[in-house]
Amino acid sequence: MGVEFAIEPSSSKLRHVNQKKVNRRLIFWVISGLLVVFGIGAVAYGAYFSTHGLPGSSVAGTPVTGQTEEEVAEHLAERAQQVTLTLRIDEHTRELSLADLGISVDAPATATKAFAANDNVGERFSALFTKQATPVSVTIDQHALDSVVSDLISEFGEPATDATVTLGEDGLSFGIEPAKAGLGVDASELSTAAFRAAETLTSQTVEMQTSQVDPKTSTEQAQAIADEANGLVELDVRLIGRLSDSYPASAAQKAQWIVIPTEADGSLGKPTIDHEKAAAWVEQTAANTGVNVINGVRNVNQAGAVLSTMTEARAGWRVNNVAETTDALVATLTSGEPFSGTFAYDEIEPTYNDRVIADGAQNLAYPAAPGEKWIDVNLSTNSATAYEGATPVRGPMYFVPGMPEMPTPTGKFNVYLKYQSQTMRGTNLDGSTYESPNVPWVTYFTGSIAFHGAPWRDSFGWSGPGGSHGCLNMPVADAQWIHGWAPMGSVVLSHY
Repeated sequence: MGVEFAIEPSSSKLRHVNQKKVNRRLIFWVISGLLVVFGIGAVAYGAYFSTHGLPGSSVAGTPVTGQTEEEVAEHLAERAQQVTLTLRIDEHTRELSLADLGISVDAPATATKAFAANDNVGERFSALFTKQATPVSVTIDQHALDSVVSDLISEFGEPATDATVTLGEDGLSFGIEPAKAGLGVDASELSTAAFRAAETLTSQTVEMQTSQVDPKTSTEQAQAIADEANGLVELDVRLIGRLSDSYPASAAQKAQWIVIPTEADGSLGKPTIDHEKAAAWVEQTAANTGVNVINGVRNVNQAGAVLSTMTEARAGWRVNNVAETTDALVATLTSGEPFSGTFAYDEIEPTYNDRVIADGAQNLAYPAAPGEKWIDVNLSTNSATAYEGATPVRGPMYFVPGMPEMPTPTGKFNVYLKYQSQTMRGTNLDGSTYESPNVPWVTYFTGSIAFHGAPWRDSFGWSGPGGSHGCLNMPVADAQWIHGWAPMGSVVLSHY
């Protein structure tokens, strides 16, 4: 039988092993705690700087860390209003704001640009190790800046004046206003200082000295340009129509096409032709030479046979090369040569509209459609007959027409207004006025001319002195019948 031996560790060695385990647990919990704290801090950092200026960020040299976008925009706007530029011209001094100089600072746009990186989580954390400087968004109106200098020079002395070329009051020729030498300055220094003031939002001072300068456009240069423009006006310009008829442009028309441009340096340029204005003349001339198509109208019976032609058809003609003609005109005049262009035309075929009329209506004063209501007013017999198509439904109804000095008009009219009773007013032959109250059953068919009852008359069917002021005076019963029977738009054919 063997013998087993057991060896027990000493108490000191056991304590050493247990201590190591405790130390490892402690380190683990410390590191875990640090990671938790760091994670919470990172989340808080990222959340805060999503809406606040990042560490190391600045605008126009001023830190904006921790500010909101609205606060940055507000502060920028306030600073921009406080910025001034002190301008010294010779012994004169003026203090001007950015607005006076035509300079605008877009504070909201600048603030938005400064916060562009805030949307990216990575850039929020990288801001801890980098700096971000955002430039100010600035707009400079150079024309306004030049005007400030010009106005100041005008206040201190006489600025140089360029010669100008203008169309005379007659609208036929160009003349000039002579140039004048005067004071001037190099405005580039002002532009530089103004931009620096806006870019840094800090006030600046700039000193400038005036000197005698020549105008950009001399009197001689302007006269040469005016002569060239007048030469263009004198060039013959004409268009040829379909029948070889000629349409010349007048001097006044050509003068309106000419433009004297201003070059980038402010001097006057070579006269040019305004394409749009020249095109307007070509288009108008083309329209005048064209012929509008006329579509015909024929009366046909109910079987479709053509009975008569109310309107003869006519072919039309329309210019088809307006754009090409305009381009050629402008190019030719620009080269200093006269121009003659010929229009080309498209023929437009007419059509016929067949109008069905009632059988037998071709023999009446008005060829009515089947069932169409109309009234035949015969001034030779002083009678009216109501028809539906070619069928008389009432009449003759006798009337008293206008007196010889105020005759009832002839022609084709339409009923357009009705009254059961109306007070009529007008002017007599001698210039006096009349007023007839309670005139019954009034049916107007042209202007102030109407069918109406005339209870003050005891006879009808005659004409001559003593007649109406142009209306058709009728027995009350007939006027009432017409009022009720004839719808709005009914044709009234008045004839002898």
